[in-house]
Amino acid sequence: MSFALSSSRPPSSPRSYLLDLALLLLGGSALLIAIILWFDNAQGGLTGNGVFKSLELKPWIVDPANAPLYPANYLFYPFYGALCRLLDLLGIFAGDPRRQMTILNAVSCSVCLAIVYALIRAVTGDRLVALLAALFHLASSFVMFLAIINEDILPSYTVLIAAMALGSVLLAQPSAPRVIAVSGLFSLAWLMEWRLMFPTLPGMLAALWLCEPRLARRIGWIALFLLGMVTTAALVAWAWQGHDKSVGPFELIWTGKAVRSVWAGFTWPKLFYLWDGMVAYLLGAGVAAIPGIPGWDIWRCTATVWMIAIAAVALPLLWRNRTDPLARSLAAIFGGTFVAGTVFNLYSQPQDPQMQINVMAWLTVGWALLLAVVRKRNGVRGLAALGGLTVALIAYNVWSLAPLRGLDSAWQRAIERLERESDPSRTVWLMHDFDWAMIYGSLHWGWTEPGTAELGPAPQALPRFKWIGFTGQVLRHPDWSDQRLADDLRRQIDRALELGYTVMVVRLWDMDLPQLEVATGMVASSARLAVLRRLLHHDYVAAPAYVDPIAGAVHRLQRRPGR
Repeated sequence: MSFALSSSRPPSSPRSYLLDLALLLLGGSALLIAIILWFDNAQGGLTGNGVFKSLELKPWIVDPANAPLYPANYLFYPFYGALCRLLDLLGIFAGDPRRQMTILNAVSCSVCLAIVYALIRAVTGDRLVALLAALFHLASSFVMFLAIINEDILPSYTVLIAAMALGSVLLAQPSAPRVIAVSGLFSLAWLMEWRLMFPTLPGMLAALWLCEPRLARRIGWIALFLLGMVTTAALVAWAWQGHDKSVGPFELIWTGKAVRSVWAGFTWPKLFYLWDGMVAYLLGAGVAAIPGIPGWDIWRCTATVWMIAIAAVALPLLWRNRTDPLARSLAAIFGGTFVAGTVFNLYSQPQDPQMQINVMAWLTVGWALLLAVVRKRNGVRGLAALGGLTVALIAYNVWSLAPLRGLDSAWQRAIERLERESDPSRTVWLMHDFDWAMIYGSLHWGWTEPGTAELGPAPQALPRFKWIGFTGQVLRHPDWSDQRLADDLRRQIDRALELGYTVMVVRLWDMDLPQLEVATGMVASSARLAVLRRLLHHDYVAAPAYVDPIAGAVHRLQRRPGR
């Protein structure tokens, strides 16, 4: 079924195939775990999602029989909970799921490398090309990055890439068992992470349409694939029936997660976020930190030219082989995922690594086809040059992580300093909802919902972390008017002061509007942020309290005299 290379090359032995898989699994895991230990930053400087996922994961580790299910991640928590229990038994970050998730993600990524290898071996028939393609997949910035932090996408992505690879090979010549197998595996992926369904489903159906010449069978295969999805969802729902917060199959097929959230919707600025997301998939932004050069332009242009060059080789090759069903299925599944996923990402968060990792998987396939062409024209020397470029990409992307190294330990010390300076029983913190002080405060003091409605008079020992989110209601009520949001923020601050708490502002007081816009991203307009900032400075005064080297400036907030 290989189309990218001639079949004159002698086939490798099954033993070498297994040795290659073992090398990728063990070597990939060892390399990524070494980077994890060096990096010392389980959050990666990205978001606090991993902290909150680890808190939701904890019940699945200590008491799985009574842990709640989450429809949008129905299988993720049971699966990772079981693996964390295994790591506890092995003594690996025992009792710390936040860091255990990084180890599990590294192993998941190494499985991805083996899957890429198997796919490219099937497509090209070339062992060396397959190994270099797997290495390129590891080298891609977002893949490596998500493999060493505690975001939750990697295990779901691993199952998805396996379904895409299997679909590319099996759906080229569809049969009932093949369609059912691919449909079932694909369903397991989106049952771990619901949103993975939407970018890849159109590509799967397109492959069935393009690889079957008879109209009636085209329709039949598509219907069977969809039936397989429904059946898999029904079986999973049946298996968990009666468990806490279990749901039925149709609630699994449509969970509606984030459809009407503050991130949802098409806007023009998202086109620029989309470009940055695609660029960052391949290339870390280390060059942007070098002073005295137009680093951001170099970063964007270099990665864009690189991706265009890959597409310029891969697309004509696929087109010339368009009569080959394997070429059709490969282009339909990976190309379809890219096209549909780009539209999906424009509606959601196009710059987020978790949103791009599956959508940009075509780049590895394109790179493999480029390797195959170079092998055919220039032999081993050409592959050696591209292999050297891939190693350089790995080194560059690791170097790009260096400014974020050690933040876990640094923030732990910062939270300890904040606690020494401000008694948690008498303090309410006012901070941006995306500030790392909120993330690590939640980690070390315990997660609580923002707000003051449930607080009693000071001092109050629990919850230890009492805080007001500057954009808290913006995230929860994007439909509220600007004035209503400002009034609610004023009400929360006034209540904390009336109850006798000291309100301490972390970093926010000195931030101007452009800085707030950068900190908030695309979840609030400049006008909305200006209203909230104006409320803060018009109704209150702040006295400098202290400056933490990590958390930043902390101010003590009071009502403005005469208000």
